[in-house]
Amino acid sequence: MAFELGVLGVGHLAGSVLEGAFEHGVLTPESIIVADHQADRREHFAGMGCAVAEQARGLCVAPRILCAVRPQDFAVASDELGPLDDTHLVISVMAGIDSATIRSGLGGACRVIRTMPNTGAMLGCSMTAVASGPGATEPDITFVNSLFNAIGRTVDIDESLLSAATAVSGSGPGWVYLLASAMVDAAVEVGFDPGTADTMTRQTILAAARSMAEGDTSVASLLQGIASKGGTTEAGLSAMVEHGFADAVLAGIVAARDRGDALGAEGQ
Repeated sequence: MAFELGVLGVGHLAGSVLEGAFEHGVLTPESIIVADHQADRREHFAGMGCAVAEQARGLCVAPRILCAVRPQDFAVASDELGPLDDTHLVISVMAGIDSATIRSGLGGACRVIRTMPNTGAMLGCSMTAVASGPGATEPDITFVNSLFNAIGRTVDIDESLLSAATAVSGSGPGWVYLLASAMVDAAVEVGFDPGTADTMTRQTILAAARSMAEGDTSVASLLQGIASKGGTTEAGLSAMVEHGFADAVLAGIVAARDRGDALGAEGQ
């Protein structure tokens, strides 16, 4: 059987992508060849039926290669893997390394698509931004979307927006955890013990997340629908707005985007 995908670096993220692809029938273990410096990772996927390349260069037998090494390791990895020709598609999950740099590091001819998943990948509910790079074709984009839709949802964006995507969805779980932490602290302040405050906060955020995920009602409509005129929710929302809640969220996302742009520039 011909290989469909080579995977360079099978840590938690790439492992989640593969397991999701297997579960949803996007790929089979027999169509995968992996390479990783850690023996336990190689052995795990070999046990699932994947082939193992002794060296990164061995992945070139597959027409598509998922590059899932740390950004700071790409220079070494590209020397081990490349050069690649225009028959190869490289799918990157590396933050801060643009497609032109990836292509150049691998010989200047391969096709490139960059992706930005988030920590939801490990739970099958990732939000992945997909950005076409040099040479990428419609079939390439279709394949990448099918691969990452197996672990959540995808959106196609321009590569110039990847730092912004990182700020909204890549770092986004952090904004929700900060909200949760503030809610727990506030619940304790108004009289609950920490354990009860924690339970109430977790379940409340879960309910809100499910209402957004399982319906097609806009977030604005959900917000309007929960805040009845003159009620408690309206009073609380008004106080949060007056204290700069929305401005703080915007400032955080802009700061994260700008830091992403700076890290990308430093890596060039």
